[in-house]
Amino acid sequence: PRLEAEGLIKTVPQRGMQVAHVDLNLIRDAFQFRLFLEREAVAIFASEAPDTTIKGLLDSHENMIAACEVAEGAGGIGDDLVAEAQEIDWALHIAIIDGLRNAIIADAYRVNLIKIRLIKQSTTRMKPTVVIPTMMEHMGVLRALVARDPEAAKAAMEAHILRARDRAFGLQVK
Repeated sequence: PRLEAEGLIKTVPQRGMQVAHVDLNLIRDAFQFRLFLEREAVAIFASEAPDTTIKGLLDSHENMIAACEVAEGAGGIGDDLVAEAQEIDWALHIAIIDGLRNAIIADAYRVNLIKIRLIKQSTTRMKPTVVIPTMMEHMGVLRALVARDPEAAKAAMEAHILRARDRAFGLQVK
């Protein structure tokens, strides 16, 4: 019942349970919800996150970008690196939300994250071609965090989420 209430599954008479269908409304709604939460959360994170947390996130991104650049020079970014980049991606976003220390927001965010993952499975699973651009988008957020600039962090996060949404819609993103 909870999964159904969250819109993740649906009971279809004579057919059983079905995973939510990814459509334009789901993409729009999930990314709008994500944008509202993360834009405000990153502003607070910019002011309150421990320096060590920000440095750890920054280091993981810089290391991933360097590893991807080496891999590109050696024939291409492999699946293992793509999977690691996806984990680094999610870790940044989760750290920002968890930095709020608000269980209600964290729970709502995680339900929406499941929807985003459904969308990614259907339309935008991280591919080698988007690893470096995604990491660079994150670097914009991280630079603002290092500078402790909430407004710049909000702007960078908004730009990143809107690019991710556009990829989900199948739009070409520069």
